[in-house]
Amino acid sequence: MEQTDVLRGRCGRLVLALGLAGLTGCGADPAEQARRTREADLLAAEAAFALNLRDWARAEQTLGRATELDPGRADLWLSLGSTRVRAGRTTEARAAYLQALRGFERAADASAAKTDPGPTLQQIHVLALLGRVPEARSLAAELPRRFAGHPRVRAFTEAGGLEQVLSDPAFREVALPGGGQ
Repeated sequence: MEQTDVLRGRCGRLVLALGLAGLTGCGADPAEQARRTREADLLAAEAAFALNLRDWARAEQTLGRATELDPGRADLWLSLGSTRVRAGRTTEARAAYLQALRGFERAADASAAKTDPGPTLQQIHVLALLGRVPEARSLAAELPRRFAGHPRVRAFTEAGGLEQVLSDPAFREVALPGGGQ
């Protein structure tokens, strides 16, 4: 009797642990994740088409679905944020930009990013879009030390760095009001 209760307790904990793992995405089916990523890519392409037509509502809806399918994709959140700015929905744009920033921060912390400045350059861009220019400047100042001699960093600094980005009309179009100052 006592042994049955112990087994039932262990089985219950195992089922609970497996259920929680499934809810949190641990052990997600790689084929399913690949399908979701492909579908998100297709939706992003559809959104790009809508953006070319200046159909902000359609682009926002499509990018929203893409971020639901693949919420870890910072690039999708960045596109969603800029679309929302164009649509005049700055509160929602800020939320999307913050999601993008978190994603690029995670990517920059990844071991592969220790030699790739891409995620850090994206962080700088999103910080500036959010109006957090002092933070963006501070991070930009670290680039030459962290990625000494990297061609992308050299190109960024030779092109005028963050100041060039801030003065770009295309950037200003998608920066939050008061951002990019």
